[in-house]
Amino acid sequence: MSSEKMKILEMIQEGKLTAAEGMDLLKAIEEGNSHKEASHIKKDILSGGERFLRVRVVGEKTLKVNVNVPLSLIHSASKLVVYAMSFIPADKRAELEMKGLDLHDIDVEGLASIIEESLDGKIVDVEVADPVEGRIKVEVYVD
Repeated sequence: MSSEKMKILEMIQEGKLTAAEGMDLLKAIEEGNSHKEASHIKKDILSGGERFLRVRVVGEKTLKVNVNVPLSLIHSASKLVVYAMSFIPADKRAELEMKGLDLHDIDVEGLASIIEESLDGKIVDVEVADPVEGRIKVEVYVD
């Protein structure tokens, strides 16, 4: 039996997964889902299920920024943002529209779904040379 299947069975035994969730994962592994789905399943099983959007800014001498946001939080927050946008006064919406930003065109929940379901690995990888700070590296990735 593969290590992924054993891990699923252990998680069911420990109460971390329901029997139904375990069966779904076992079926997905046995049916040989697409490579991307299989890799997500494997990562979710081995990491306990939580995936993160990670942002790192590293200077030559120190770590400048280290942010880890659970993808489940991004998805939940996207629903709150959609609700909160309805409270923006009409005059401020009109002002934004005159500057080319129509809030109705922003699909916050869709963006959260893309981040949560489609992205995996490195999204942004930038290096810059700052005259004061030296070399600075910015990385944004999902794992």
